[in-house]
Amino acid sequence: MSKKIAVVKFIKGSFDQEYSYFTEDETLNKDDLVIVQAGTSYGLAKFTRYSTNKIHVSKAEKWIIKNITPDVEEFEEKLFLGGFD
Repeated sequence: MSKKIAVVKFIKGSFDQEYSYFTEDETLNKDDLVIVQAGTSYGLAKFTRYSTNKIHVSKAEKWIIKNITPDVEEFEEKLFLGGFD
């Protein structure tokens, strides 16, 4: 795995602004939900694309921690099928 630059948008706020993050995950798809480092805590964002743009590369300082889309899909399937009864 090699380090890539991922461009994300935060779910709440940020007025549709894009942010650059490092990732080693080469399997991210548009609109995947990811947990990212944000300030001194963590945030929820949507992956938009990988980038090699010099501006995006220079802005990346923090990392994507995890793609949670598979976990969310599993939860929604269980919820839909009544798996919590």
